Amino acid sequence: MGEGQYLLDKTLERWKGKRVAVGVGSETSFSGLLEDFDEEVILLKDVTDYAGNRARELIVKIDDLNWITLL
Repeated sequence: MGEGQYLLDKTLERWKGKRVAVGVGSETSFSGLLEDFDEEVILLKDVTDYAGNRARELIVKIDDLNWITLL
């Protein structure tokens, strides 16, 4: 496991159960509770997108994330 992956895992572990926002692609962003993650994907629940649309859960490939922030 590389240093970057270790930092990501360590940070996401601290953020589990908290509300985060993620940027996917160049124009799409979502917020939701960080439910779980592994080396390939993150799982958000109680998700809202930038337009206010809601979903119960969202899975995003980590490689597709531009940014993630703790709200």
